[in-house]
Amino acid sequence: MKSRFPRQTRLMLGMFGLLLIAPGSANAAHPIVAGFERFHSSPKADPLPGGQLLLGELNCTSCHASSDPLLAKKQAPILDGISTRVKPAYLKRYLADPQAEKPGTTMPHVLANDPDKEQKVAALAALLASTGPTKQLRPDLKAVIRGRDLFAKVGCASCHGLRDINGEPAKNTFPHAVPLGNLSGKYSIPGLTTFLNNPLAIRPSGRMPHLLKTPEASDVAHYLLQGAKVSMPTGKGTTAYSYFEGDWNNIPDFAKLKPKATGTGVAFDISPAKRAGNFGLRFVGYINIEAAGEYTLTTTSDDGSNLYVDDKLIVNNDGVHPPQSKSGSKELIKGIHKITVDFFQGGGGAELDVEIEGRNLGRQPLAPLMGATEADVAKKAEAAKTVEKDEDAIPIDKELVAKGKTLFASEGCANCHQLKFDGKLIASTKTVTALDKLKGAGGCLDGTAKDVPAYSLSDIQKKALLAALPKPVPEKTDAASKISQTMLTFNCYACHVRDKVGGVIEATNTIFQTTQPEMGDEGRVPPPLDGVGAKLNPAYVAQILNAGAHDRPYMHTRMPGFGTPNVGHLTTIFDATDKLPEIPPVKFAESDTKIKAAGRQMVGAQAFGCIKCHTFAGNKAEGVQGIDMTLMTKRLKRDWFHAYCIDPQKIRPGTRMPTAWPNGVSTLPSILDGKASTQVEAILTYLASDKPAIPAGLGKKFIPLVPTTEAIIYRNFIQGAGARGIGVGYPEKLNIAFDANEMRLAMIWQGGFIDAARHWTDRGVGFEGPLGDNILPLPAGPTFATLERTDTAWPAKAPKELGYKFLGYTLSPDERPTFKYAFNDIAITDFSNPVPQEMGTANLKRTLTLESAKPAEQLFFRAAVGNKIEAGEAGWFKMDGYKIKVETPGAAIRTVNGKQELVVPVNLKDGKAVIVVVYSW
Repeated sequence: MKSRFPRQTRLMLGMFGLLLIAPGSANAAHPIVAGFERFHSSPKADPLPGGQLLLGELNCTSCHASSDPLLAKKQAPILDGISTRVKPAYLKRYLADPQAEKPGTTMPHVLANDPDKEQKVAALAALLASTGPTKQLRPDLKAVIRGRDLFAKVGCASCHGLRDINGEPAKNTFPHAVPLGNLSGKYSIPGLTTFLNNPLAIRPSGRMPHLLKTPEASDVAHYLLQGAKVSMPTGKGTTAYSYFEGDWNNIPDFAKLKPKATGTGVAFDISPAKRAGNFGLRFVGYINIEAAGEYTLTTTSDDGSNLYVDDKLIVNNDGVHPPQSKSGSKELIKGIHKITVDFFQGGGGAELDVEIEGRNLGRQPLAPLMGATEADVAKKAEAAKTVEKDEDAIPIDKELVAKGKTLFASEGCANCHQLKFDGKLIASTKTVTALDKLKGAGGCLDGTAKDVPAYSLSDIQKKALLAALPKPVPEKTDAASKISQTMLTFNCYACHVRDKVGGVIEATNTIFQTTQPEMGDEGRVPPPLDGVGAKLNPAYVAQILNAGAHDRPYMHTRMPGFGTPNVGHLTTIFDATDKLPEIPPVKFAESDTKIKAAGRQMVGAQAFGCIKCHTFAGNKAEGVQGIDMTLMTKRLKRDWFHAYCIDPQKIRPGTRMPTAWPNGVSTLPSILDGKASTQVEAILTYLASDKPAIPAGLGKKFIPLVPTTEAIIYRNFIQGAGARGIGVGYPEKLNIAFDANEMRLAMIWQGGFIDAARHWTDRGVGFEGPLGDNILPLPAGPTFATLERTDTAWPAKAPKELGYKFLGYTLSPDERPTFKYAFNDIAITDFSNPVPQEMGTANLKRTLTLESAKPAEQLFFRAAVGNKIEAGEAGWFKMDGYKIKVETPGAAIRTVNGKQELVVPVNLKDGKAVIVVVYSW
């Protein structure tokens, strides 16, 4: 199997991730690896598997090379730009004694036995501090409160343990909690936010997965660092500014433009802008250079920025672009120099930062050093002499940084960590004994020799590693062993149980919370992973393993994303390992539209009521908010869906999910053929359709009108039939809507009639659409028209303008209406009636009778309009998924304005004509 062997053997491993216990302690602790502490730290535990885990998690293979292809290297944290996130003073203390600064860290003390430790620590700290300025931000109380709630609920606490109101570790945390260390002494709020936004960018090996969204990451950072000392630059530098408005793709020549406003403000602060986009700013100020030498200036902007020193362009960062940094260098003599920064914003985000680095001046924001006038700069320089020194800052000397670079390569830091210097990766120059040549005594296990790192290993950890060195790779390579090894390595067992291993324990039980307490443990505890490969589609497994998910709205804890390179192999293993009996294909006797309609009916409130407990396309259920039904076909395998619907308790013991097919028998035998397999497959077919129609009864109020022995008339604002809509629901489960304003049959549909709740409650405003499915919209505009030629376009005028009048309707004994209207001198009656078919369906037969004392020449009836109409068998015409049959002779297809129309000539014989049309699905 592929053992997960990567992490912390050499310098700085754990340097800035969410790793360990409480603030710094004088008493060193042993390295904390969650899986080892929970399952292998007992004196009675088999030392071999625990040692194999430690070989990877302590990153032994980054230094001790192995030719074994099953031994994978785990990449340590990437150190590029580390001092923009972590305070340089913390880095120096951490390098001097990792365990003292961060008890439980898996980062070894590389220089523990080196007589030149102090000088080497200073050089390495200078190197790391040179990677960028640490941005500061003061904690915000509202963000602290939000962050505290997030940390406790979404999953952070399941690995790291609960924390108190001040963001410090709770006293009753569980023994295998991954400790966080002295976070307030380590991070700045912007730095920790950057890390939490995308942990995998800094820790690619996925032990700290991605969990939080962008605003949430900031809130959690504020919570964890609420007690941090913030060393803000003394005073705020100022510049003169000119504000402009315009639509540009590049920075214009501001000298030729008239500003909308001018003034003096905080240096490089874009808040004077009076709108969100299409503006520009020119900042002019001065800086006092205390020592001559080469200085590098950098702008980071969204959109463009240019920087001038003494009116000479040094940094060109122009153009429309997302946040990006550009730098330029210039030799500056001692004294005061003019700085000009031009900036423009098009649309989207707006950002501007300016930094400086040079002689005895570490990379830092330029703004605090600026003055709007030369006199201001002189005053600032005088005031700086009395300013208290920033305890978190480290003076950066170029010679010391260069020495640190050499040490980073020679002391083994580069064996584990990636760090670029001047754009090039620092390569390791240190070699150590290969893994299979280790003797199993002394060395790292002892940690007392000069060139050997000290891990502060516990006796049990030493025993485990000694057992594993001769056999670094687990002998078992079966699928179950691969799964358990991965779950152990990535601490999946903190939340999930599989094969009766892992999951919630008494000490972590209260961490998992829910918005639906009535759901019990099923609503708050992450699901077991037994059979997960039989349940979830491989593509969906790959997606959630890589990026995480929050499919269960009732559960606060989320599934984090570990990254495909780290856990992607589980997709294939789960799929190949977990199986259920294959469900034979279901052959439907009905049309696809009928199947989808039946599926929609079954999940609705009047049938199985699935929407009572499941959200649907974001619409909330009445009761508990189960997983959104529109996700089911994306998430779930067909065999599992069938098996779970028929017998939920067998598939997931203890679930609250009921069955509508007890013992495999449907509780609604009248739907389709009444068989359980057919009905379940129909629901799947409906859910798999593109944007499935909302099921009946989804919402707070539901008043369905259900015709039983006679038709129901519903006159109101009907979507698709206008403000004078007349809906007719027939007992045959077929329905029509007539538009009395345009004197036309507007649409036909199957299934449910209409929900009257909108119009019969509150103020009754708005249009209500059909409750059923398979809606057939009929042509808008007049039903009949006089055409000069057969290719004349159908009139676009409103029917009333053409001489139409609505004359009301009459009712049959069973309430079936006959609509009456007139077109000039022609009286028209329009009667529709369902004709039952096999399998419980019905066609609609429409009979139009025209009578007139005068002849009607060139009169046509328009039966249908569609993208494509083609003649079929037995007089039927196919159109956009439907069929139409005109029993009156002469029906023809014509193409006008890119659309096809089915038109019928009307011939009055003895002042009367009858047209019969049948609509079928």
